[in-house]
Amino acid sequence: MNFLSFDVGTTCCKCQLFSDRGEILEYYSEEYDFLRKDGELYADINAVWRHLKSMIKKIAASRKISSVCISSFGESFVLLDEDDNILFYPMLYTDPRGEEEAEEVLKELGAEYIFSITGVAPQSMYSLYKLLWIKKHEPEVFAKGKKVSLICDYLGYLLTGKRVIDYGLASRTGAFDIANMKFSEEILGKFGISPSLFSAPQKTGSIVGELKDDLKKELGIENSCILVLGSHDQVCNALGSGILEAGDAVDGLGTVECINAVFDKRPTEVEMGIQGYSVVPYAVEGMYCTIILNYSCGSTVNWYRKKIMHGYKGEEKDFFAYIEKGMSEGPTGILLLPYFGGAATPFQDINAKGAFIGLTIQTTDSDLYKAIMEGTAMEMRYNAEVVKKYGADIKKITATGGGANSSLWLQLKADIQNVEVKTLRSSEGGLCGCAILQAVAAGEESSFKAAASKFVIYGNTYFPREEVTSSYSDQYEKYKKLYKTLKEFN
Repeated sequence: MNFLSFDVGTTCCKCQLFSDRGEILEYYSEEYDFLRKDGELYADINAVWRHLKSMIKKIAASRKISSVCISSFGESFVLLDEDDNILFYPMLYTDPRGEEEAEEVLKELGAEYIFSITGVAPQSMYSLYKLLWIKKHEPEVFAKGKKVSLICDYLGYLLTGKRVIDYGLASRTGAFDIANMKFSEEILGKFGISPSLFSAPQKTGSIVGELKDDLKKELGIENSCILVLGSHDQVCNALGSGILEAGDAVDGLGTVECINAVFDKRPTEVEMGIQGYSVVPYAVEGMYCTIILNYSCGSTVNWYRKKIMHGYKGEEKDFFAYIEKGMSEGPTGILLLPYFGGAATPFQDINAKGAFIGLTIQTTDSDLYKAIMEGTAMEMRYNAEVVKKYGADIKKITATGGGANSSLWLQLKADIQNVEVKTLRSSEGGLCGCAILQAVAAGEESSFKAAASKFVIYGNTYFPREEVTSSYSDQYEKYKKLYKTLKEFN
């Protein structure tokens, strides 16, 4: 059997075809632009659908596809009328529309009430508050709406004709009852929204059904091919990184940095939601995960490389070879506050600014580069300490994304964060997670653990060095005070 996995992002769709032995047989990646409409940016869901079909067709021309599974970004949704015409395209999670509605809900119902049901505090990124914005500002459009589908379940609907969403992605709407695994009639009813607008929630990895016959004919699929229910990209990325036990976490080192930590007891402290942490039902039944976020990771490295260093590389092959060659041993003594795009968890301060503290006339360009790596690692160590009191005790990390290609950065993370850090054979953890879901759904593997032993192949492992970890203790204690010290200067 061959399992086709998709990871759908806002401007890029990737896929891998896996054999039932865990081999990667095919890989494609295709990009598309945002949709610009009335001066606003949206995810171009029609372009996503075209590219998804294109990639299936390419693979089906030479390979058998037994099943398909999709992971996607969360929150963004498409609003359809009774004839499935698109009434409203997917707003991006960063779109400020919904801010006033979130504030109104916060004042009316309170963060504790909302968090106790949904596992998230009111915030404009979640689908509910953007839907309330449409209801308030586009009432005629809202009145025609008959279906609300997030990206994954919308694509699944186009593939099979069935509207099904998994628990993890459903929780990103901000309207899902994570205790009873259903859309909350209690919350939605307060705003005159019917739960029937949303797709039917089911367990991650459920079999949705056979792909439509006419679509299979169009794409060149001659055999039986089922859709297996995927999830939010962070859930699939964690599963594909072998994250199966409490204390495990996956660290996505991309433009932003996102750590997804898994735990086995549902937190109830509302402060967790206020600090921006969510409680998301995980693919492993009975477990939950939370997302730790830093807006500035690879983006800060690129800022320094392009805007400050202007790509200078001396006589080396590239910038990184040049900048790392001059790097000193041990702590730089420089404090970096990595809020170049605002502060995410736990401060939730979009107006926060980045800062370098402790520069001298002896500071070198390599020192500043290393300080960026130190600061981002300290930010995630601080977050890990915060979520630990809510039950997410991070003991091991699997690194994915572009930053996972830097052995120097990963060793520094292991030292500063005092955790073991592993890499994967492929940085595409989400695609591997979808393959695991398919292998179990098809009955090829008895459990996620059994499937992971075949599909999850690790690369290098970086262990914290006790003496280096200790050498950063003073610098880290100062770092923890930095945001509140500088806040008045923002």
